[in-house]
Amino acid sequence: MKDKAIALSRVSTKRQMLEGNLEPQEERIIKAAEYLGVEVVQWWRMAVSSRKGKNTKRKDLIEMLDYCKRNKQVKYLIVDEVDRFMRSIDEYYYWKMNFKIAGTQLRLANRPDVNPDDQNAVFDELIDVYKAEQSNQERITKTPEKMISKISAGYYPGNPRSGYKKSEIPSLHVRDEPRWSYIRDTLKELAAGEYGLSEGLKRLHERGYLTRDFGPRAVGGKKIDMHRFKNMVAEPYYAGIVKMSNWPINENGLHEAMITKEEHERLVQLVKGKGNKFIVNKHNPDFPLSNSLYCAECLDLQPEDIAEKQARMVGYPHHNGKAGDKRKFYKRYRCRLCNKGFLVTTVHAGFSDFLDSYEQDPELRDKFTNSLRKAWSKRRADKLRQIEQFNGQLNLLQNKKHELTMAISSVTASGDMELAEDFKESLNSIKAQISELQGRIKETSEIEEDFLAFTNFSLLFIENLRGSWWGLSQDNRLRCKQLLFPAKTAIESSGKVYTQENNAVIRLIVKKKAPEEANFTNMEGPVGLEPTTRGLKGHCSNLLSYGPA
Repeated sequence: MKDKAIALSRVSTKRQMLEGNLEPQEERIIKAAEYLGVEVVQWWRMAVSSRKGKNTKRKDLIEMLDYCKRNKQVKYLIVDEVDRFMRSIDEYYYWKMNFKIAGTQLRLANRPDVNPDDQNAVFDELIDVYKAEQSNQERITKTPEKMISKISAGYYPGNPRSGYKKSEIPSLHVRDEPRWSYIRDTLKELAAGEYGLSEGLKRLHERGYLTRDFGPRAVGGKKIDMHRFKNMVAEPYYAGIVKMSNWPINENGLHEAMITKEEHERLVQLVKGKGNKFIVNKHNPDFPLSNSLYCAECLDLQPEDIAEKQARMVGYPHHNGKAGDKRKFYKRYRCRLCNKGFLVTTVHAGFSDFLDSYEQDPELRDKFTNSLRKAWSKRRADKLRQIEQFNGQLNLLQNKKHELTMAISSVTASGDMELAEDFKESLNSIKAQISELQGRIKETSEIEEDFLAFTNFSLLFIENLRGSWWGLSQDNRLRCKQLLFPAKTAIESSGKVYTQENNAVIRLIVKKKAPEEANFTNMEGPVGLEPTTRGLKGHCSNLLSYGPA
């Protein structure tokens, strides 16, 4: 009776299976079976990871082993090559021994003529298994680094999203018309509030959108369901945002965006079931002081809890009540409690005068700088410790570099060019780590330069408080106000703006001289002095982190 065999053809992903990557393996396996004079009676075609630690409970291997135990006439398990079986030394020989106990011998289609019991063949097999595990380990460690580098440069290293296709430049995607326009038009109409999600899905299909099939067996596209449509609507990629896994996000991808980031935020809220009726514009650039300025009279006359909620000034467009061409519009602020109104120009002029009332006192400038230096000295100690650690790591890497260089010379002389190439890849990786570490040491070493840049930035911000203020974005202006003027700022009937209390930094720069007993030696605490400009490392929570947008 003719001996029998079973066969395994494996790829890592379903996408590879659809693209036809199993067929070449199967052709080689059939030729190997003919060489061995056996009939392949059962195939296992799998899209499953063979990474180390994933193989002990692999469904395909368990099924094959059980089949061999029940069918003693199966003499061989044929796979294309070592890494198609698995990429782990321990697990490779664990499963090979289990099949051997069941009476089935593992044979490789790329070497069907090799006797697996020959000592040279045993050694060659061990080398192949070792290379497969090393290759897998290199993927695990290097792939995230490469992906993160691509993302930081604005590329999207994954498959193109619906409506896009690959270009000649790897990881740079371009329009896939007409599907790109179908999706873009639908998303923009949804973001504008023209209709809801159900109607949006209907419109997308009416425009002609169908999914795109991949692989040699593709038969045509299909319509998508609501679940997939919601994922599409909330996808940040369409707003030019590159986001993958838990890696750092790049909001400025190189691919052409379909929608703006503001439209994307609206669509996300729509998918979450929020904001379906209308979209609130919280930050109207025409009224930058809305809800941050109070009516002075209401603050004086009303209880604190009422004034806190209702005495805020809000911006609104106002007209003179006339019809037709005689109607004129005015921008005003009004108190939500007493409805007292002020023209925008009056409020902004009053607030600008309020900001102009602050300037640096020359006598306090040096004290201010000295206080900054004391706060900075603590960071200096941390920086010096960092430099010491970096130098230790650098010495280790340079020793490894020297050892690899010597090893490459030795292996090259012996003629093993394949191993030499492996060593060269490791050497290049170490060189890159050394370069990165040297850059970090240089940045960390620029302590005094960082301090001077930080000090100059902070003093310039204070010297031109009015210009700095109006140059901020809306969000940063609100944060800056909370830090500089933690108490309420209010406007009187005359248009004069005042605040009930200043922050510590403002008290250093007020025109009126501070009393002699004022203490400027302790600048820590709520002010939180830290470096903030680009190139100054760390993050801070004080006014100096909010430079002009």
